[in-house]
Parts: sequence; structure tokens; C-alpha cells
Amino acid sequence: MKKFVLFLSCFAFCFMYNQMVNAQTTVVRFMVELPGQGISQDSAVYLAGSFNGWNSQDENYRMQRVDARHYSLDVPCFTDKNYEYKYTLGGWKHVEKTAENKEIDNRKFTSTKKLKIKDSVAAWNVPTPKKEAQQNPLSGMLTQDQIDKMMQLKDSVTKGLAPVIPQLLGVLQKVNTNLLADKPDIDLSKQYNAEAMKIVSQVLESVTGTLMQVMNVLTPEQKQKLRDAMKNSTNPGDLINIITNSKPTPADK
Repeated sequence: MKKFVLFLSCFAFCFMYNQMVNAQTTVVRFMVELPGQGISQDSAVYLAGSFNGWNSQDENYRMQRVDARHYSLDVPCFTDKNYEYKYTLGGWKHVEKTAENKEIDNRKFTSTKKLKIKDSVAAWNVPTPKKEAQQNPLSGMLTQDQIDKMMQLKDSVTKGLAPVIPQLLGVLQKVNTNLLADKPDIDLSKQYNAEAMKIVSQVLESVTGTLMQVMNVLTPEQKQKLRDAMKNSTNPGDLINIITNSKPTPADK
């Protein structure tokens, strides 16, 4: 029994030793040239790939600066293994891209002894800047009295539309039922369309009437501000948004 255990121990040791030999490591040297004038000394270039879990900010894979445009790094890899990687400036928001700011495929290599890789980065990703919210043209121009009157009109419309919405949904439900029938009834379709148009017409009349009253509350200067703002707008609903989101003048707060 002892001989058998000894045999298994030797076999296991030989197997583990063989695995260690086969899993030899080597050092791969990466050298990269950056686009344009390079980067400042307080910036950094990182390697992110299958050798470090695609960590784009791994300090162990922060490249060494040669000059503003050239960086290098020695990376330990398993011999004869396939790897993929990319260059970043410390985050995926600033990963390398094509000169046209398009995505690029992962770079690939098979590690071998004394392998040296020379790359060049065409460009870095340029994040799309967030659009700044446009300032309300009536901001600071309305008196508290004007806003109170406008809110009263808004509440009036809201209450008036409350029972209308279910009516419109009811008509649309009947339209759907007719359309899904084995033989849709053309006459019913015309009837439901007429009912829907009647309800929509009522809604438009209510909203338009309220907006007319709101315009009567505004001064000529305030109306001109609205006209100027709507010239550059492609959304008719912006008029209502501007009016309902306006704030009073500082003196009236």
C-alpha cells in the first residue's frame, strides 16, 4: 500500500512539474507611438487586454514614458499563448480609435520569447459632449402674479382634459377591435375615426384657448422673447414647456 501511495505521489509531482514546464512565461515588450504631439507628462498610457482582465486603469500595466509620443512596457505572458489588447489613456472613454473616431478591432499577438511589438495609435476616443440645457427665455422676466395666473390656467386645462383621455382611449380600443376582426367593418372604422377626431378637436380647442389667455398675460417684450426662441425650435411643444417652467423675477420671489 505504501509503495502504491509513493507511486501516486511521484506521478502527481511529475505531472505538476510537466505542467509548470509547459506553462513557461516570457516577457513581451510593447512600444507604442502616440498621435499628434503626444500627451503631457501628467497623463498616462495603459495597456488593457486579456492578460490583465481588460482593466483599463491597471497601474501594473501603466506604460513607461520615453517622450511625449513614445511609451513602452514589458509584460510577462505565457509562452505560445494568444492574447488581445488595446491602448487607453486610463479608461474606456479614452480608448484608442481610428483617425475617423471609429471603433477598432482588438489588437492580437501570440507570445514568443523575446517578442517585441511596435504599435502606433491613430487617435483617441473623443467623448460626445453633453448638450447644455437651453435657458428658458422667460427666466427672470415673469412676475409672480403672471405665473400664478398661468398656473391657474394650466390647472384648468388639466382638469378639463382628465375625462377626455379615457374617452379617446376607449375609441382607440374600439378601432383596434374592429381592425383585428376577421372582416373589419369599413363603416365602423369611419365612425370610430370621426369619434376620435371629435375628441382630438375638443382637446385642441381647450389647449389653444388656454394659450390665448396666457398670451394675454404676457407683455410685448416677453412675447418677443418667445417668438425668438420658437424660431430655432423644431418642437411645437417647446412653447408649452417654456411657459409652464418659467420662474419669477428675483424681486418677486
